[in-house]
Amino acid sequence: MGDQGDSSRPRRDDALPSVELGEASNVLLLGSPMDERTLETGLSLAAGERPAGARVVWVTMLNSSREVLDIWDGHVRARPEQFRIVLVGDGLADAGVVTDAGVETEGLDDPTDLVTLGIRLLETVSTWADEDGEVRLRFDSLTPLLQYVEPRALAQFLHVLTNRLDLAGVTAHYHLDPMAHDSQTVHALASICDAQVTVDGDGVSVDHR
Repeated sequence: MGDQGDSSRPRRDDALPSVELGEASNVLLLGSPMDERTLETGLSLAAGERPAGARVVWVTMLNSSREVLDIWDGHVRARPEQFRIVLVGDGLADAGVVTDAGVETEGLDDPTDLVTLGIRLLETVSTWADEDGEVRLRFDSLTPLLQYVEPRALAQFLHVLTNRLDLAGVTAHYHLDPMAHDSQTVHALASICDAQVTVDGDGVSVDHR
């Protein structure tokens, strides 16, 4: 479907870091949310090599749908063929409503309802299963979700979700601010994923499980 954004907006996708994941399909992205490289790395993971031909699910507790699109358009040269934005948390669903072609939004008011969130994500990717193009999921941060659910509950949720997404051929990444959580929580969530991408003072590194 190509780009539906403002053509005057600068496209900086050439500056997005290239992240070699190999066979990894579920990735924990560790980095400060205040570091622009963390955002750029996440967008690189979400866009892939052919963003215009991809189908992307973006889960957020941080931004309205309009803000999500502005972030994407400011960094990536083309919109995905299909773009579904899942807004988690009361209030986000009513902010920045969009009617752009190829973009769908839905809201989940209760961030503690991980069962419903998982069902909705899996239903979305299953409807795209028979269509061409990569399917990618971006969970723009697990950190705010951990204000509502216990680490053990989140780990159980991710364990089921990552297994199902792997079977569906979906590439997914989940951001976590490592400075906001103890090392035990970070390690537990990282152990569920195939790879860990770390953004720090040394640059961007990839460690496979």
